Amino acid sequence: MKYTKSILSLFVLLTIALSLTPAATPQVGTYTFHGAPGNEKVLVVRTANDGSLEIVFGENYTDVLETSFGVGALEVGAKRKSIVNSVNLSYSLDLTAYFLGIYDAASYNTSNWLWTTGSFSETPDSEGDMVYALYDPNNITQIVNFLTFGTSNVTIQNAAAYFAQLPTPVANYLAEIVWAPKWQNVDNTVVHSAEQGDIGVLPTLELFAYYHNCTETWTWDTTYGAWIGYKVVANDTTIYEFSIELPTLPAIPGFEIPILLGATTIGIIYIMKKRK
Repeated sequence: MKYTKSILSLFVLLTIALSLTPAATPQVGTYTFHGAPGNEKVLVVRTANDGSLEIVFGENYTDVLETSFGVGALEVGAKRKSIVNSVNLSYSLDLTAYFLGIYDAASYNTSNWLWTTGSFSETPDSEGDMVYALYDPNNITQIVNFLTFGTSNVTIQNAAAYFAQLPTPVANYLAEIVWAPKWQNVDNTVVHSAEQGDIGVLPTLELFAYYHNCTETWTWDTTYGAWIGYKVVANDTTIYEFSIELPTLPAIPGFEIPILLGATTIGIIYIMKKRK
């Protein structure tokens, strides 16, 4: 079960930055991956209610959250950055050594900066972090079923390595996956309705308990497929959340220079007509 551990150990790599630009060809199948060297993503912690998190995850809530997302993930205002170094959209993921198959995939080589409340250093905390994303969502179900001896369908916890980056359309891709009980996809999100007494698993393969009902939500960008946020809600209140920090307007995907120039031209024409 060495491969199971490697899958879970990549849980923290869900914070890598991936696609903010259209993908190059070739692509495989009906889904389209995005991403290019230089793509950058910054995640920022919006909310971290220590008292409520202790009620939900127990007195070791800090270990649960920081083991999952990295040290510093409980500091409101903390940021984490990653940059794509290279992309291979025609990668063959060979898992035959683990009695599985060879899967069509996209691979992403990234550099990452850990959570910080200060400025990011010029040198990343880690380089060459690899993430693999499968073209066929049914392969994710197959892999999880095999590695759990048929005892479990898919959760974000047991297949995190394949959720850092999704192809588009995101909602269709997520809908094809066979989710475990209490896990479901809703459009571009995956929602986990945890109940008191449920057991989760950390990247270290350690188990943790949910001591109170809560709802966990993972969110992906619908245009580029990048994973952009995580949230925990208990008693109708958001007790923990981090999400993407968008760059200034000219760098936001969809607000490219030609579009901005077009909007400006229309505005000028309107003003000129109004004056006449």
